[in-house]
Amino acid sequence: MRDLDSGWLLRHIHANGASFLFIMIYLHMFRTLYHGSPSKSTVWIIGIIMYILLCAISFTGYSLVYGQMSLWAIVVICSLVTAIPYIGNDILILIWGGSVVSTSTLQRVFCVHYILPIILIILSLLHLYFLHSINSTGELSIILIRSDRINFYPLLLIRDLFIGSIILLFYIYIIYFNSDILGHSDNYIPANPMVTPPEIMPEFYFLPFYAIIRAIPHKAFGIIIMIFILLSLTNFLPSFNFYNNIYFNNVRWWSGSNNASGFGSLILSRSLLFVLILDIILSSKLCLMVNHFEAMYWLLLINILCLCSSELIKSSS
Repeated sequence: MRDLDSGWLLRHIHANGASFLFIMIYLHMFRTLYHGSPSKSTVWIIGIIMYILLCAISFTGYSLVYGQMSLWAIVVICSLVTAIPYIGNDILILIWGGSVVSTSTLQRVFCVHYILPIILIILSLLHLYFLHSINSTGELSIILIRSDRINFYPLLLIRDLFIGSIILLFYIYIIYFNSDILGHSDNYIPANPMVTPPEIMPEFYFLPFYAIIRAIPHKAFGIIIMIFILLSLTNFLPSFNFYNNIYFNNVRWWSGSNNASGFGSLILSRSLLFVLILDIILSSKLCLMVNHFEAMYWLLLINILCLCSSELIKSSS
């Protein structure tokens, strides 16, 4: 903050830039689901792998701050590997470089923090390559020939520059006038392993995953559920393949056939997406306010409703 000229500016740009990046990533994923694009499996799966790598990069960067929240984030997240039978404790000692979090731990975290972005750059190029090799117009996949498509220049370029400028204005305002709004105040306290913060919580973009682990009393079961949710994003699980049915149903709706069924599935699928967003927000907040068991019951109830909605979509497609 002070040892480097304008170090405070560099730090706020980096920290708030990470938060803004995740906001944009979540909006991008929401838009992709809204338009039924997960049916483009290669592009979607590469994007999800990039998202998981971004989570790892963000977690390691957050840990390097080494405030109270950063220290206990390392302790809580790394301790999840102890759920692995027989070798869990050995893996934890390997990650930490000892029996406690120390300088060796930060050195390992720093190495991971600058190696993963190199892999992310390669995946970004693959993501763009596969995107440009297929049609990228969302649910309007009946557009097959080049003359029916919209050119990126000038219409879409001007649109993206306009939206990007608005986002940049908000970003600059946050940096100069309200730079601490997206962070936790406890992380300005130097790390002290002898003092546990009254409330351990991650950054807002990790809150849903933390809520799942915290809501389920058994550590190993909570980790398994979280892994299943990540796998569901990749469309590997059958229960989440209903997006493909929605997608092709929308194609039939746009093409004029099966009008009522396609329109019903379109409304139902997009309504379900908004319910899913509310599920993430409400369950995350709920897990920080109430007893773990009560939070788990609420999580199960809301997700059962979402799965029932997906079955309705399957039956209508």
